[in-house]
Amino acid sequence: MIEDIITLEGVSKSYGKNPVLDDISHKFRKGGSYAFAGHNGCGKSTMLKVIAGLVRINRGRVRYSGKVGFSYVPEKFTGLDVSMEYYLKSVAGMEGIEFGRVEGLIRDFFLEDMRHIRMTHMSKGSLQKVGVIQALMAPKDVILLDEPLSGQDADSQEVFISKVNELRTRGITIFMSCHEKKLMDELSDEVYLIEKGSLRSREEKEKSGFRIYVRRYDGKECWPEMILRGHKYMLPVKEEHIKETVMKLYDEGWELVGIEEYI
Repeated sequence: MIEDIITLEGVSKSYGKNPVLDDISHKFRKGGSYAFAGHNGCGKSTMLKVIAGLVRINRGRVRYSGKVGFSYVPEKFTGLDVSMEYYLKSVAGMEGIEFGRVEGLIRDFFLEDMRHIRMTHMSKGSLQKVGVIQALMAPKDVILLDEPLSGQDADSQEVFISKVNELRTRGITIFMSCHEKKLMDELSDEVYLIEKGSLRSREEKEKSGFRIYVRRYDGKECWPEMILRGHKYMLPVKEEHIKETVMKLYDEGWELVGIEEYI
């Protein structure tokens, strides 16, 4: 018989006058892997914090099946003013973990050259890796990952996917907020969309959307719907409009750098 590990009963959460989660009731089974998707600010991160008991809810109840241990990796992992190696050694000591296991994770995530770099000098992507290593070195009953591939290179993404799938085989429950369809497909048993405070399964959504990325050129006027992403512009588009949009971009001299399906 499959055991439920966490149950939400009529949970509502607001920030000031802004409702984020509205009367959500749901059961999550032990050993499942769940992803929360939706636009920025929809409540994905709040849902993770509610599940872990990190924020006070306005109404409802969160029930756990016994004592549940959590590992939480926020989207923005704050670096302390100590070296990465010192920090991870300290965490390993508190967890009673042999540092050899941690050294393996440092190599796996390509951070060997950064052992003695102070965390305050590390990039967001590298700090995110440190947060993931901390969660993986001594995984608890439940791991919560907030946008875990944000700023990660392709090789590190593949390592991350492999490590998390290994945890799934050990019966550890996974929750994550994300928007990358690849991550949802490879790591999640179930995907839920958070829209206007409600929680619903991905299967209820008729179609996924797509994002087209083009290279930014100084002096070239972008389309009103283009969103700047570093040295690229992102253009949201429906599936049925991809071909005509790509042709129009080529006609106007834009350099296409990628197309991504998202939820």
